[in-house]
Amino acid sequence: MITGKVLGVYASVGHLPPAEQAAWYRRAAGEWGIDTFEIPILAGVPLASEIVDVLIEIDASLVVTLVAQWATVGQKSPAYGLSSVEESFRQIAILDACAVAQQCQSLSERGIHIRHMVLHTGQRCGETISHAIAFYRSLVDLRQLVTDVIPDCRLAVEVTDSLPSNHPTPFPVAKKAALTLTSLIQTVTSVNQKNVSSYSIPLIVNWGRLLVNGTPPLSGIEQILMSDVHLAGVILSGAGASENGFLDSHNSHLDPNSGFSTADAASCVTVLESSEEPIFLGMKCSNTKGDEQLLVAEVMAAQAELLNQIN
Repeated sequence: MITGKVLGVYASVGHLPPAEQAAWYRRAAGEWGIDTFEIPILAGVPLASEIVDVLIEIDASLVVTLVAQWATVGQKSPAYGLSSVEESFRQIAILDACAVAQQCQSLSERGIHIRHMVLHTGQRCGETISHAIAFYRSLVDLRQLVTDVIPDCRLAVEVTDSLPSNHPTPFPVAKKAALTLTSLIQTVTSVNQKNVSSYSIPLIVNWGRLLVNGTPPLSGIEQILMSDVHLAGVILSGAGASENGFLDSHNSHLDPNSGFSTADAASCVTVLESSEEPIFLGMKCSNTKGDEQLLVAEVMAAQAELLNQIN
């Protein structure tokens, strides 16, 4: 069952000055009734004060994603990540996750509810089993940390694009994950079985990143729902069409070539509503449309309208 709406405002407005970004968060809450947001936080890079102030003002909740952390550092150090088979790089990723958790703790202390802190594996640089073992260790350590320092926050893991390293589509618009969906389910299941007294780590899906993988998104969602791992949320977005396949550019349903339409959103809702467990539904779309750039106002209003129509 669907239990909430989440909007990734930053994907459309991240290029604007902080004060203008803040105005869109205020509008999302006041005009569209949406006060839970997906937002990226980078280690050592605090959110702009204008954005923090408006999040406090509207009593917001956050789904904090670390995918930008892995993508930016990963461009310099491909071995970096929580699933790294090189222990020094795994430890660096752990420290960065801890730094983000510290920022989340500070936001929580100021009244902003941190709903999830969403982790990612990092790129593939070795064999599947080695990556899975490394990721397992990272999740075990970080689950306890987050439990201790951030009230009511739960770690989650995003299913992201895991194309093989020899695929022509470059990183970071593809190939961000060391583990496929099936391997990720198996790894997270093992983590959840380690300490049954603690909360179970769920998965979160981004529709567009499954498109990049070449996975029919609805099939991936159904695979999780039939597994032993809880699906905490689905973020709807499309992708950018290219000669080598889709790119992770979060194109909206306003782009007819994005692989995501209003009909896809409706089909996703039907599947999620069949589950007895609580699942949030969100959107995160850029203003990209092929070679064009849509107006921010057009994309933001279209996202809010669709979310409110289907949920």
